[in-house]
Amino acid sequence: MKKYDFGIVIGRFQPFHSAHQNLIRHSLSLAEKVIVILGSARSASDVKNPFTPAMREEIIRACFPEDEKRLIFRAVRDYPYNDHVWTAEVQNLVGEITETDENESARIAIVGFFKDRSSYYLNLFPQWQFEEFYSSDKKLLNLNASNIREKFFAESPDWKELLPPQVATALEVFRQTEDFPKLQKEFQYLQKYKADTRFVGVPFEATFITTDAVVVQSGHVLVIRRGHQPGKGLLALPGGFLASGLTLEDNAIKELKEETQIKVAAQVLRGSIKSSHAFDYPERSQRGRTVTFAYFIELAPDLKDGLPKVKGGDDAAKAFWLPLSALGEKEDEFFEDHLHLIKYFLGL
Repeated sequence: MKKYDFGIVIGRFQPFHSAHQNLIRHSLSLAEKVIVILGSARSASDVKNPFTPAMREEIIRACFPEDEKRLIFRAVRDYPYNDHVWTAEVQNLVGEITETDENESARIAIVGFFKDRSSYYLNLFPQWQFEEFYSSDKKLLNLNASNIREKFFAESPDWKELLPPQVATALEVFRQTEDFPKLQKEFQYLQKYKADTRFVGVPFEATFITTDAVVVQSGHVLVIRRGHQPGKGLLALPGGFLASGLTLEDNAIKELKEETQIKVAAQVLRGSIKSSHAFDYPERSQRGRTVTFAYFIELAPDLKDGLPKVKGGDDAAKAFWLPLSALGEKEDEFFEDHLHLIKYFLGL
């Protein structure tokens, strides 16, 4: 009999590497079954999250052919601005599996190790026993999925090092898909962007300031299709980098008008601002540290003229009104954290 009925392992596994494999192997030695929570579900495909939950599950199962029936997979969305919602979703997923008549008092442990600031989530589940995993192998201890992705998209000769062979094989197959060249092009753009904006001679990285506008009217939100990298083709809020000489509010109105050509006077837009908020999740943008100030603009319903006319302009390939009821089905088409900005202001 194992020490626990269920072990819980949480991670994005983008990609699944040898340190992850050792973590799950250790969890299997502790528990009868291991629940693997895959993060970043329903996120748009990008160089940070290139692999779907289904692909990650298939890869991880392939790494444990003798124990794959003991693995249970669930996927959870990211909630960068609300740890409580994320924690509740994880609790519900685990509860659906463990809270049965046969397991009224299931022995549950969360297994992991405090690698860096991203490991803070291990402190969010005091109801479960914590089992710390530690590897004495320094190569595995310092293994970083971000570095592996960089080597993968840069096609470095050593990108397969410290990857289980099943993972390397799966990624070779992924390289033959139509998604790979698109992501690789995005990766190359981001690498050049970071190099071009890097400070020289100062001991800190550049921080960028942007503004975004969340405009709603009559159950619709105004969105654009991005016309350029990064995130070309993805849904986004109208916005842009803070221009020299403009206030945050002025910049938000300017970018809104330029990208959507909205047929509403600037003074009306400004007078319809209900609230604003700074969104500063450190990893919200892959271009580098980017803080955005978003403005919530609620336009009065107009039964006579309906929704204001809009048209894509400037950096936007298209602008249109998206029904709020469609946010769920379009969830995996949003750029960066823009969907979370909408949900924040609407209380969703």
